[in-house]
Amino acid sequence: MPAPGPPRTVTPLSIGGSIRNFDAWSSNRLQTLPISVLKDAVVGIDAGNYLKKIIDGPGTKEPLVPALGGFPFSLRNKIEDDLSQWHQAGIKPLFVFSGIQFLRTDKASSTSEVAAKNRSVAWQLYDIGHATQAVEAFGDSGSLQPVEVYRFLRQILVENNVEFQVAPYAAWAQLVYLERHPKQFIDAIFGPAEVFFYDVDKVITGFSFARSSFSCLNKKAIMQDLGGLNHEQFIDACILSGFDFCPTLPILEKQNSSLFKTCLDFLKTCRSATGIVNQYSESPAIKDSGYLDKYRRARLAIKHQPILTDEGYIEPMSIDDAPGDMHEFMGNRLPEEVYFYLSRGVIGSSVLDMIVSGELHELPPLDAGENESYRVFLEGLQTVRAQSLALLSQPLQHWWNSRKISVIYWYDKPNPRVVTYKDLSAGLYESTSSWNVKESVFATALAAHPGNSLLGFAITGLTDKDLAAKTYTTKSNENLLKTTNEVVLNVFWRTLRLREFIDKDHLLTPWGKVLSTALGTLDHNDELEEACYLGIELLKAKMLRADPNTLNQYSGRDADRRYCSLISRVASLGKLRHNSIGYTGPLSRTLLTYNSIIRLMSKNLENLMQMVLTSLLMNGDADRNDRVDWKQIGLAIPFVEDINAGLGIAVKTYLDELTNTEDPTSYETRLKIQKEQLIPQMFVQSVDVMADVGKAFRLWDAIMSGIKAAPEGLIQDAPKFAEADAWLKARRPVS
Repeated sequence: MPAPGPPRTVTPLSIGGSIRNFDAWSSNRLQTLPISVLKDAVVGIDAGNYLKKIIDGPGTKEPLVPALGGFPFSLRNKIEDDLSQWHQAGIKPLFVFSGIQFLRTDKASSTSEVAAKNRSVAWQLYDIGHATQAVEAFGDSGSLQPVEVYRFLRQILVENNVEFQVAPYAAWAQLVYLERHPKQFIDAIFGPAEVFFYDVDKVITGFSFARSSFSCLNKKAIMQDLGGLNHEQFIDACILSGFDFCPTLPILEKQNSSLFKTCLDFLKTCRSATGIVNQYSESPAIKDSGYLDKYRRARLAIKHQPILTDEGYIEPMSIDDAPGDMHEFMGNRLPEEVYFYLSRGVIGSSVLDMIVSGELHELPPLDAGENESYRVFLEGLQTVRAQSLALLSQPLQHWWNSRKISVIYWYDKPNPRVVTYKDLSAGLYESTSSWNVKESVFATALAAHPGNSLLGFAITGLTDKDLAAKTYTTKSNENLLKTTNEVVLNVFWRTLRLREFIDKDHLLTPWGKVLSTALGTLDHNDELEEACYLGIELLKAKMLRADPNTLNQYSGRDADRRYCSLISRVASLGKLRHNSIGYTGPLSRTLLTYNSIIRLMSKNLENLMQMVLTSLLMNGDADRNDRVDWKQIGLAIPFVEDINAGLGIAVKTYLDELTNTEDPTSYETRLKIQKEQLIPQMFVQSVDVMADVGKAFRLWDAIMSGIKAAPEGLIQDAPKFAEADAWLKARRPVS
């Protein structure tokens, strides 16, 4: 556990959650208590609510995250500091993450589209030099959703020996179960307002370590201020106000400051949400909205919210009177085994969300999604999505294989694309089932592999044809995959087979040789294996190339711009080391667009690997009994942390500054730009910007080595890479 930093308020003290206007209504009802009250207590924490407070909270929010992509630079330090402060106070945290998303509404889509428009305005301000207003506009535009940070938070929790679990659906319901259980697994809940849907006395809303206190909200105090309304009517008020699983009552959508109070006042006269909707049934806003059905589904979902019991079963909160048609408001139920892997953090919920809901809503990316190349790439991902769904459905009941998933794009909502995977389901698993490689086969070779990187070894190890031949293995029920390395490596090999880097005979394909050569060129101390793999995937997808439509954002002649565009895109795959503070420095909308493409590719590859892992486990290819490494297996899947465009921007800035001089290739010019604080002053909070630029160029060298190893005709843009490489050689930093 790291030593705590200076005491601070861990989060905004208001309760948070998705119930509109409840924060404002309840803020003057908060109670403050000394933190010593919680000594030796186990506090259950809603991970999503906690992350949202950090990401968006006053004093902790980093306004340029929407302009840069990735995660806030201070996020890790803030989380680790909070863990240290809790430890010092004698508090044991137990984080609970939300699982499958249910009751989809248009809220996420509409909110995201408004945010995208706000970011477009921010970019316009930036382009005309109104930096201060642009920063404010970016900060107000919203971007990062807590679910995007879940794996990163889990990694930090595992590193600090802090327990977590993933709820089958809503974390707030799981927390209530843990507190109300006869064994009382937790002593208190630090969570959102949704916890009050249930019979809970108090909810912790925030900590102020500087004052050695915490704030909480008392259910009794809330009920006393309802003017005689009962608990069921309180729930109605929350739903009518609008929350994650039900929109606001349409006639109240434009209300903000007094929305929750207005809902309470309505209920004092109409007594129920149904009565209110019926009274205003002829209102144009309500008449064709289907609101009553949405309300009823939300009401049922709250009452019968599924939770994971201490015995490992998935059961409704009110199991005694649960209806037989829960699938109507919760989606179809998956097998218990899938929920188990979800609960341990072995897999995420993205593919599960798709198959349960039958929908995938594609929301605009950070750059607002106006770039045509992004949309073309987005629609070209149907194959990898179908593979992920097929791998998940193959070991399930046959019904799941015939599901059709509607992909709804924000720019073409009336015309959803349909993903089908029925024809893939059986054959896809069979094509990977010859990978059951035991540690006795690969242990010696892995030990000799620089850095012991499993991802790098999975591809470079197969250059040894003797080892490749030994990897062709059938499943032995008496000798299943057991160790963490065995499970993870076989997942990587199976994935690389599906991605066509390895053929059916376990030999490298031409693209496999490109990837192997590139990875083999890296210095393992640079930790660039994931970036290099992702770069070759993008190259294979014809998405690692200069964008002719954005060359006006670079300096110099057309050739200079093309080369800088291509090189800075490769650099965008790497990581800019930065102090634990908000970013200050140049921005680039074109590289933010490319960051969105990188993220799209990495998330779909992450999903595919997780479903390969699920397929391996559910088909009984690994020993599933008494494992204690579930969390480690889940975190071994790459792409835990989203990268930002920072390193790409640093490389672009360095090359543009050279281009703007009279002699960009001279020793003196390069020395001046890198040594006389020109670039370091532009990236004042970076740890060592020029060292990172050098690392980016080593990543470029690795990818170039792969391109040079490709057979003629495999990589259409190979000559353009060669030209850019020759141009770059004379512009490298002075060593």
